[in-house]
Amino acid sequence: MARAWEVNGLSPHAGFRTAAGRIVLTRWREMISYRDGTVVGDDIEELHAMRVSSRRLRAAMDAFVDVFPARSFRRYLREVKRITDTLGDARDLDVAIEHLTILIPDLEPDDRPGIEGLIDRYEEQRRTEDVRIQALFTRLEDERFGESFESWVTKHTGVKVSRLRPAPPGDN
Repeated sequence: MARAWEVNGLSPHAGFRTAAGRIVLTRWREMISYRDGTVVGDDIEELHAMRVSSRRLRAAMDAFVDVFPARSFRRYLREVKRITDTLGDARDLDVAIEHLTILIPDLEPDDRPGIEGLIDRYEEQRRTEDVRIQALFTRLEDERFGESFESWVTKHTGVKVSRLRPAPPGDN
């Protein structure tokens, strides 16, 4: 599993709002760093890492709910949850396919067609999830959600996006 990125610039003297901004922005950037690998879909671990990161972002947002205006917070949290749920549907199928595939060599020959048919059905569902994932990220890009999200966090926490050190690439 992908390790959580270190949050740069936190100190015991940082105020609650500053800490909120740094943590939420770091979790956002951590999650979005897996976007390309998730959309390409060649490595199921990229999707898994993105899903785990999205859950970390949701937890950070929940922890700092009081920093943000309720109405806009709900809108952004709803979108982050949509990302997590979409990734989760695909991840569940990846796990099922992987586990069923491992079983096949140990099955009796008469039992294999049923499991292989189930794997085929799951793989078809997984291709549908790929389309949903691509559509989600295309919509987010079209709406410039990432820029909007970062600006929103900056506005309410005072953390300047440019002052955060660049996020580390990949698995840190």
